[in-house]
Amino acid sequence: MLKSNPVSRICVMALGLFMAGVTGCGEGPSEASVAEKIKAAKETAALAALAARGNDHKEESNPVPSATGPWPKAFVVGPVFKFGTMRVGEHNSHDFVIKNEGESDLILKTGTTTCKCTRFGFGVVEETARKDAVVKPGESIALTMNWNGGKIADRGFRHGGDLFTNDPKNTTLKLAVEGAVEMPYDVQPGIWAVGDIYETQAATLRATIGSKLLSTLEIESLKSPSGLVTLTPGPFTPEDLATGDFVGGVSVTVEVSPSIPAGFFSEEVEVKLLQESEPIKILVTARKQGVIRLQPMAGTMFDSDTMQLRLGSFPASEGREATLLMVVDEKDMTEPLKITEVKSDPSFVTASISPIGEPSGTVHRYLLKIIVPPGRPHVQRTDSKPGQVAISTNHSSGEKLNFSLLIYSN
Repeated sequence: MLKSNPVSRICVMALGLFMAGVTGCGEGPSEASVAEKIKAAKETAALAALAARGNDHKEESNPVPSATGPWPKAFVVGPVFKFGTMRVGEHNSHDFVIKNEGESDLILKTGTTTCKCTRFGFGVVEETARKDAVVKPGESIALTMNWNGGKIADRGFRHGGDLFTNDPKNTTLKLAVEGAVEMPYDVQPGIWAVGDIYETQAATLRATIGSKLLSTLEIESLKSPSGLVTLTPGPFTPEDLATGDFVGGVSVTVEVSPSIPAGFFSEEVEVKLLQESEPIKILVTARKQGVIRLQPMAGTMFDSDTMQLRLGSFPASEGREATLLMVVDEKDMTEPLKITEVKSDPSFVTASISPIGEPSGTVHRYLLKIIVPPGRPHVQRTDSKPGQVAISTNHSSGEKLNFSLLIYSN
């Protein structure tokens, strides 16, 4: 036997009552009374449908509006709270005020939030806050929302959640907080690369540390582990402020000494701000042009800025060779250039040089071959743990060639 839908039954009953009024004895109804009865029938049907939907909500224990009234009326003072700007990792909270402007008790229950970083409940202490509440007519209650700024900057932060009610015209209230989450400071550039350095000439770079949150940044200390990098604090100019809509900051002049070894140089320096508990660690890089310089040849993957040679993937049974151009200033040399020692990881990697072309004054050119002999063990050297090659020669400067090696033999 088919079961009738309760909503349908109530709608039919409402319609029947309406028709009875129209077709009853006596004079026919006026246009005004017909309109009123149509309106009443529609409201009865709408409440019936709401009550039926409320039965579904019962499965989730959400508040169910009354089918007959009287009803509560939920009103939120500012359903979206704009908090402005906060720093990454910071905790914040806001109280949403919910008023009951209706004629019966307003039942409230919190739903899920849009992010794990956001939580809300009835009570100031987050751990003991209740998930539901009842507000008497004419009274109000505070719903406390807590949120964290996350780990990265987010200038379009907006999170919140649903608040379910038994107000038939407002069964779900949408509450949210929005604003900008900013890093406490911004280092520009991110890596302090000073460029090329020569034997008697240092290289310098002006860097900045700006903030969109703190109007005052002060440097407490500057540290170079090797002592080869000099860091000098300076002012933050109006032009610096304009580059990133900053409200404050400091500048740092970075100078790398010409006494660094020839080749690629990198070091992590520390800048300690008074306003921060932990120092900022920034990578400083430079490249010293020595009397011996390496350049890639066609078909060889060599990065002269990072001094890294990629041998790629190859069968261990076949081995592999890579050729680089070596340019040497031999103005103080009294004998032909030759390799005196090769230290490598893997240990079976070898190197050899052979002259190419005629010298240009005191500048000579050589082909430097890096050789992985065939039949050696399988080996992997990756970006996270590269191999190394250190080549010594009889050059009067005592300068060595050092570069990293990426290799995969199988």
